[in-house]
Amino acid sequence: MSTCPVPLTNSSVIPVSSNPPIPTEKMDRSIDRRQCGQCHQSIGSEALVAMNRLWHPDHFTCSSCKRPIKQTFQAADNHAYCVQCFAQKYNPKCAGCMETLVDTCLLALDRHWHPRCFTCSSCNRPLPNGEFYLVDDKPYDLDCHWAKRLEKREHMEKGER
Repeated sequence: MSTCPVPLTNSSVIPVSSNPPIPTEKMDRSIDRRQCGQCHQSIGSEALVAMNRLWHPDHFTCSSCKRPIKQTFQAADNHAYCVQCFAQKYNPKCAGCMETLVDTCLLALDRHWHPRCFTCSSCNRPLPNGEFYLVDDKPYDLDCHWAKRLEKREHMEKGER
C-alpha cells in the first residue's frame, strides 16, 4: 500500500489571462489578426488569452460541459477543460465506489482507492493507515486476518477445502 505518488491530474492548472500576448512564432496566427479562437471574428476590447490564442470571453469554453472558462483550466489533447471536467475525464476512479479520485488516494492491490473505501473484506471497517493482510487475495485488518487464517486451518484439518 502506498499513497498516490503523483498528483492525480496529469496536467497543470493554467490561468486564463486577460492581457494580450506579444505574438511569437509558436502562437496561433489568429493572435496577429486579433481573431477569436472559436468564431474567428474580430476581437474587440475584451479578450481572453489561452492556449496560444485569443478568445471572446464567452467563447473559451470547456470541451466537455461547454460552459465558459473564466479562471483556470487544464488542457489535454489540444482541448481545454474546466478543472472539474478534467478530473472526471482523466483522473482514476476509486476501486471501491467508482467515483473520481480528486485529492488523497491509496494505491493498493494495483488499484486506486479513497482511504474510506479501502476496507477489511470481513468487517468492512476502513483499514487503518492502509495497513492490511492478504488472505485469498482479499485485504483484511489484523484481527480479521487471524480469524480467517484460523478458519482456513480448521477447514484443512477437517479435510475440507
